[in-house]
Order: sequence, then C-alpha cells, then structure tokens
Amino acid sequence: MAARLEISVANDREAIPEIVAAVTGLIEENGLAPDIAYALELAIDELVTNAISYGYPDGGSGKVTVEVSIDSDRVTLIVRDDGIAFDPLAQAPAPTLEGDVEDRPIGGLGLHLVEAMMDEVAYERREGENRLTCIKRRQPAE
Repeated sequence: MAARLEISVANDREAIPEIVAAVTGLIEENGLAPDIAYALELAIDELVTNAISYGYPDGGSGKVTVEVSIDSDRVTLIVRDDGIAFDPLAQAPAPTLEGDVEDRPIGGLGLHLVEAMMDEVAYERREGENRLTCIKRRQPAE
C-alpha cells in the first residue's frame, strides 16, 4: 500500500523547514534507504527554494505544494507552484562545473544535482501551475 503526503505552504522560505519536517516523518515511517531519503530532501529544498525565489517577482504572494508518494518500486515527488511560468529544465542556465568553485557563476548547480540524483525529472505547466515531477526508483527488498 502506498504512503502519501501533501503539504501546501505560502511562498515563504520560512516554510521550507515545515515541509522538510513533514517529509522526513514520512521517510522515517516508511523506512526509506538513506540514499533515497537524501535525494528526496535535497530535491525538495532545491525545488521549493527555486519556486519561491524566482516564481514570484516583486514579492507577490502565492502557494507552493509538495506531494510525496511512496510505492513499493518508486518514490514520486511533485512540487507545484502558482508562480510565473518557468521550465527550469529548459530555461535555467547550465551549471559551470569546471574551474575553481569561487570563480564559477552562481546558478544551475542545485537543479543539476536534482537531475543527477533522481531517475526521472519532468516539467509541465498545468492549470496555471508549474509542476516538477521527480521519480526515484526503489530497489526491491532482498
């Protein structure tokens, strides 16, 4: 049987710990492997931070929703926001991975990590919302 969590918060960075705490509880209740838990928490932090930081120009108010479902073979994370339309998979700058860290331009690295740690990442704009779906496959129990 699948476990599911949905939490909606105002587009305020102060709400991120509330989301992470709720998801951490779900992770612990369902005994997810540490690598899956880490990938999920990193993706939530990165995607919610980006939605709040860039989706609401001039400090407009809005809502960010995080959905997590845990099935026997996969964990699905969906981050939705009602901010301006923006496809980070197509529009975000590619990260600079070469050179000294202090000399690299800021931007793109967090999303790059999310894409590297998840098995699938997809964007769509639906019903006035940005929707990023991330899937992490689970290994069968031995």
